[in-house]
Amino acid sequence: MNNIFIHQIYYDEHSRKMLEPEFIPLDNINGPPDWFEFYPIMEYLKNSSLEKDAWYGFLSPKFYQKTGISATKILSILSRYNDQANVALFSPAWDQLAYFRNPFEQGEFRHPGLLSTTQKFIDTTHLKIDLTKLITHSSTAVFSNFIIAKSDYWDKWLEIASQFYDYAEQKSLGETSYLNSKNKLGPMKVFIQERLPSLILSQTHFRTLAYDFGQSAPIFDQLFDNTPKTRKMLQACDLLKEKYVSTNDESYLQMYLKIRQDINLKK
Repeated sequence: MNNIFIHQIYYDEHSRKMLEPEFIPLDNINGPPDWFEFYPIMEYLKNSSLEKDAWYGFLSPKFYQKTGISATKILSILSRYNDQANVALFSPAWDQLAYFRNPFEQGEFRHPGLLSTTQKFIDTTHLKIDLTKLITHSSTAVFSNFIIAKSDYWDKWLEIASQFYDYAEQKSLGETSYLNSKNKLGPMKVFIQERLPSLILSQTHFRTLAYDFGQSAPIFDQLFDNTPKTRKMLQACDLLKEKYVSTNDESYLQMYLKIRQDINLKK
């Protein structure tokens, strides 16, 4: 199809060599290093006119390493479901999306202070979201900006992304441990920006296609017991959250919370 424009971002010659030939290289060699993928995505959208019904994506050079999904498979999926969806999610860490109420609660667990810092930003926008009450699931949450979507989504993303960029540039949001390492730090703003899509997806109805990692993708055994029972419970958590969001039936939320209590979360 000629309406799929998936870009893959590189920072140097090493990351350029990691790109898949089916994707479009997006040069970020001279971009600000403390914003990672966020800055080149924002700049591209600011300076480009998107085709209404075309797919656009902006992936890191580690996409295949993190998901195991090839460019060929991505293109095949988008072609097959072109008329049935306008957002496609290929998020790693499916188990954490299932277990936690939302990616911001997960972010607070991994990066203490993230939730309150994000809430302060949200309170400066038109969004009326209480992150302590927000419930997301595999079709409304994503990590690492591993999202491919049509222009309606990207218009909304650019609006909130521009607000966050200005907010973060004016305020010092600090640093946080990276991947549970107390010695290696990363900017808090980077870990917040990758969760912004979940704000959009939870507040606006999109026809979403979410790649099902729950059937066979690894369980992160630093957090959960890697057992068939745990996999089933995590899958149930995701389904119950989705049912709660679609019906507003409190019983689904309570069942999710009950099952979550029975999952061993390693501190």
